[in-house]
Amino acid sequence: MRCSLIRGLFACGLCLVLAGCASGGDESKPGETLDLYVSAYMNGNYEEAWQHLSSEDRSARSLEAYIAERKDSGTFLARNLHRLMGYTVRDVAQVDETHACGTVEFSIPDFRAIVGEVSGALEAAAYPESALENVSFVRRNVGAFEQKYQTEGIPRRMLQEKFELIREGRQWKIRAGWGLGEPRRR
Repeated sequence: MRCSLIRGLFACGLCLVLAGCASGGDESKPGETLDLYVSAYMNGNYEEAWQHLSSEDRSARSLEAYIAERKDSGTFLARNLHRLMGYTVRDVAQVDETHACGTVEFSIPDFRAIVGEVSGALEAAAYPESALENVSFVRRNVGAFEQKYQTEGIPRRMLQEKFELIREGRQWKIRAGWGLGEPRRR
């Protein structure tokens, strides 16, 4: 009798736990989904980012195509560029039960300003005659810019982008619009 009572209590407890999981354990929020998507994308984890896209978009563009479109050279700079970039989810608003929108602000290095400043300074400079002296001249000048950017910070551009989200079952997903034939880039 005692064993039956313990089994019955255990079964009831298990049912309560399973019911709790089914009622909200795997439900996502639009802001969390947007943050997870942008974080994965910024870090070059495109397979993870692709998982946060709507089923309609994933049907329109395969994982292999999505990754191929974003593939980089794998160089040291490309692998570490995410350290120089940042983002902030500015706002997320749920429009209705199945639609939401959010705005993300991105901070990226302003490579146009950096390259323009470095090339302008080197173009205006008087280069030494000796090839060997040219090497140290370029190193000194490039090193001066490196020092400047370490001290003053790298010039940055601030960009904003709006994202649409759609609810699929209990999960929010990013809606890139590929399934609709819209020319979006996500």
